[in-house]
Amino acid sequence: MKNVVLLILTSLLLLTGCDEKSLKPTITGSAFEILLVVDEPIAASEAGKTLFNILNQDMYGLPQSEPLFKVSRTPHSGFTAILRPARNIIQLEINDTYSRTRIVTQNDVWAAPQAVIKITSNSVEAAQQAIEKYQQDILDFFVTAERDRTIAYQKRYAEKDAMKKVQDKFGISIVLPKGMNRFKEEENFLWISNASDDVRQNIVIYTYPYTSKETFTRENLLHKRDSVMLLWVPGPNPDSYMATEYRVDPPILNEIAINGTYAAELRGMWRVQGDLMGGPFVNITRLDEKNQRVVTVEAFIYAPTKNKRNAIRKVEALLHTVEFTN
Repeated sequence: MKNVVLLILTSLLLLTGCDEKSLKPTITGSAFEILLVVDEPIAASEAGKTLFNILNQDMYGLPQSEPLFKVSRTPHSGFTAILRPARNIIQLEINDTYSRTRIVTQNDVWAAPQAVIKITSNSVEAAQQAIEKYQQDILDFFVTAERDRTIAYQKRYAEKDAMKKVQDKFGISIVLPKGMNRFKEEENFLWISNASDDVRQNIVIYTYPYTSKETFTRENLLHKRDSVMLLWVPGPNPDSYMATEYRVDPPILNEIAINGTYAAELRGMWRVQGDLMGGPFVNITRLDEKNQRVVTVEAFIYAPTKNKRNAIRKVEALLHTVEFTN
């Protein structure tokens, strides 16, 4: 293929000063909504359908079907001033005025804090190939943007006493939102909850000595999780306890980087052995090299009558604020 696919994953800031950025209007819409700006013929093409299907695929590890993003669509002629402050925007344009295929990411184009991707190409085939090749980068760009917004908000309304308790016990810092002030504490273990009857948010932290690289295999991480939850996270009935759900959508291991260092992310569902409770969880395990210990921080929610995508994403974002301070 003569056309060269160019993916630019560095943010292009149209305004550089903080004062100038503050003049931007605030973004509109709800978390994990994306506005797709594309004309009807292109939306119905293979490139348009591929892009929509990537955004609309089910999020892994939820007990019910929920898409990664809620996608709405408008043609370019309808992309007027009232829509331009949307929080997440993808513009897809295919015509022969373009000499090659480009995928460009931008921040704060029409509002702040806004995430925008513009995809341009001179052919449907080339655009589809680029979208398929860089689909994970596209998803990660918007997931990271939503995570950063969540963290920025939670920092403004943080539960300072709970954060100090974590600092004093483990020598780590983490952002915890207002209301997360119920605790269960054991040696090298802390369970923090908001105890809400609506959407119960939970953070569990546990540490143990580092012995070998095999610690970070999926099998060993899940074995450790199961043993810790059996001991310290009881269910509502006698002899009931939290367990990992292996029967449907078993947990997956993703190798990620946080602040440039290796981290193992487990994503799946939990259940209560001896009861009908359950929900999604995400945990991130990292090596604290200075203290030669393994640190696992887990987010899980219980919201039996609610959709769960946004709720688990909100608590999951907190895991990315963890820093070792001792």
